[in-house]
Formats: sequence, C-alpha cells, structure tokens
Amino acid sequence: MLTGTERAFEALKIVGVIAAIILGGRLALRPLLRWIANSRTPEIFTAASLLLVVAIAALMQWVGLSMALGAFLAGVLLAESEYRRELETDIEPFKGLLLGLFFIAVGMSIDFGVLLAQPLRMIAVVVGFMIMKGLVIHGLARTMRLPYQERPIFTLLLAQGGEFAFVVFQSAGPQVLPPAVSSFLIGAVALSMLVSPLLLVAIDKWLLPRYSVKGSPRMEEISEPQSANVVICGFGRYGQIVGRALVPQGVSITVLDHDPDTIESLRQFGFRVFYGDATRLDLLRIAGVASARAVVVAVDDADQSLEIVDLMREHFPHVPIVARARNVGHLFQLRDRGVQHIEREVFESSLRSARSVLEALGWPAAEAREATMAFRRANLQLTDEMYPTYQDRNKMIATAKEGRRQFEEQMTREREQRRAQRQVTFGWDDDTVPDTTPTPSSPPTSSASSGKPDSTADDRRM
Repeated sequence: MLTGTERAFEALKIVGVIAAIILGGRLALRPLLRWIANSRTPEIFTAASLLLVVAIAALMQWVGLSMALGAFLAGVLLAESEYRRELETDIEPFKGLLLGLFFIAVGMSIDFGVLLAQPLRMIAVVVGFMIMKGLVIHGLARTMRLPYQERPIFTLLLAQGGEFAFVVFQSAGPQVLPPAVSSFLIGAVALSMLVSPLLLVAIDKWLLPRYSVKGSPRMEEISEPQSANVVICGFGRYGQIVGRALVPQGVSITVLDHDPDTIESLRQFGFRVFYGDATRLDLLRIAGVASARAVVVAVDDADQSLEIVDLMREHFPHVPIVARARNVGHLFQLRDRGVQHIEREVFESSLRSARSVLEALGWPAAEAREATMAFRRANLQLTDEMYPTYQDRNKMIATAKEGRRQFEEQMTREREQRRAQRQVTFGWDDDTVPDTTPTPSSPPTSSASSGKPDSTADDRRM
C-alpha cells in the first residue's frame, strides 16, 4: 500500500515522463528523422520508427502505465512529423501482422463465460451503444457534407467499439472497474466488431442500392504508372480551366481528384480523371510526378495544398510547382515552402469586375484599365512588403494600413490631375462628364464582353 508521499511521487514521475516524451519528440524527433532520411535507406528509416515506438511503450510500462498508451503517444509524435506519409508507406507491411497479434491477444483475454451467462444483456448493450454512436456519426457525416452514398458505410464502420477500449478496460484496476464488469465490456466491444462485417454485407446488398445512383460507374483509380508532361492535383473549377487550356496545345496531363461527384460529372464531358488522394506519396509516384515537367496544385483546401507541396519539396524537389492560393495567408505559406509560381484564385477576375464597374459609371475604357492596373501593381507591391511580417499580425496590419493610405493618396492626386486636364481640354469636370452608359441598343464593347484579349493579364507576376 503506497503512502501519500509515494503516490505523489509516482504521479509526478508519470507526468514528468509524458512531458519529456512530448517535448523531446517535438524538439529532437524531426532533426533525428531528417538525419535518418538523408541516408536514403528506407530500411533504417522503418527500423528507427519501430524502435521509437517500442522504446516509448517500454518507458510508459516502467512508470506503471500501459504499453499501448506509450505506442499511442509514439504514433501521435510520428503523425505530426513531416515524414508521416513516408512512414505510412514503409510501415504498411507490418500493419496486418501487428493487428493480427493484437486481436489474438484480445481474444485470449475475453471471458466467454460472462457472455454466455448474460446473453440478453450483452445483446442489449451492443445494440444500444452501436445505435447511439451511429446516430452521432451520421450527424457528423451530414455536417461534414459527406457524399450521400458514402454515409451508410461511414456510419457503420465507426459505430463499432474501438480498439483503444480494450486498452482502457484492461488498464483499469479493480478500484475503477470490477473484473466482472471489465470482462463484460471487453466482450461487448469484441462482439460489436464481430457483427460489423455481417452488417456491412447486409448494407451492401439491401441498403446501398437505395443510396447509390443507378448505373453509377466505378471511379477509375491509377493502377499503372503515368508519364504525362503535367500532373494536375485537383480538377475543380480552377484546375479544369488550367487543363482545358493546356490540352489544345498538345500538352499531356494526368489529373487527380478525390471527389466522386466531380469525377463523374467530368467523365460525362469526356475528361479522364483518376480518383485518388494527391497527398499520398505512392499515388504521386504512380501518377508520374518524378518525370513530369510541372505539377499544378489546384486543390481548393489550403491545408491539403500545403501537404502536397511539402511532399513535392521533400521527394521531387526538381519538379516546378504551380500553385493555387486561396488567400494571401495561403500565398505566404506557399512562399515559405519555396514555391515561385503562385496565383491568387480570384485576384484577376476581381480586377476585371472593378474595371467593368468603372466603365459602367462612365469612365473611358483606357482610364478604367489604367486605374485597375495601378491598383494591381500597388497590391502586388503591398503583398511583397507584408510577406516578411505576416507572422506578426500587428506589424502586418500596420504595413497594410500604411500601404493602403499611400495608394489612396496617390489615386487622389491622379484623379485631381485628370479633372484638371478635362477642364483644360474639354471644358468639363467629373461632375459634368457626359453619361456614356451603354443603352440596350448599343451593347458594351469592353474587353470583358467583346472577346478582345484582356490586358489585365499583362505583366503577370506574384
């Protein structure tokens, strides 16, 4: 029986070890993995990762906690490193073996006498918690806007008990859970896992046909290595324009997208789009990124875009990247990663809209063009000035305000100069400019509607 002082010491030891694992992992793990990765030997990389898991698990057992909890902490640390994708690929062969050993150990710990002694209660507990968990997960699927036909499988797969429940129940001592209760709960979780495959068969046979679109084809996945000049990651409203502009010029492209609805819609228009997650290193390799002359990162999720760029920089640093930036913050993060060719997705179209508004207000087309081009140049310059300070919000805001003030003062001076010029040349000022708004009988002739080349595309840079 431990005294109060001994219990306090044990608690401090546990907290200290966990804190040391987390802090040490964050500070030392990345440099260590980077040093190992530079050896270009996958076997050493895999062995070092497994050694880390075993070492942390043994350390947790030494302080009196579960080895499974240590393995969980090690997994979290590895998942937060920039090498997580490569680790997933390297450790994949061990997954089936270790999972098999885990469930064998769990099965040996189940007391089947408890299950047989209270069968009705066992069934009620399993059905009850699977229904409750399934309702919560289905609600989350709707909130996340998961595709309608994927919700039944998503709900059922996650409604069963989790593997970590075995660790928790077995780690709980008699003071927390009596042995009979612990055995009963372990049996309930195991039974929920046992019935899940049977329910999947039933859902696949009777329920999924009602959710799925009749005659919907299977999404085409990459099975053979590709060798196109350009790989486009993401083929939504942005990537489609890029691809449609390249194909007529004889540029071969390989397209990756993970949205089944988008892929099916594009297939109807004659596009061949491969289904897959572009953040997977193995998929990028099969897509032919290593031999591509350029990769277009056109996905609409900023975090996913950065993941793809990180993989490219680590494994294919020789391949040029053309990236889509969702906003200025995303643009700065792409610059941090060394991406040179970045396009803000709505910047140019917004400038064209502003130019059209000025023309609709009676501005001469040349002056409307010059005003929007002046704003474009000033905005790009301001973006360059904000970049060194973007991680300090106060400095970035101050830089943005000062840049906007200077631009507005410059535009005011130019506006006064134009007004004075009009008075000298034509005898009118801005308040008496004739209304040149097009009438229904005389359609507008701006470049946005006449089919002439758009001059705002000149001087393009980021």
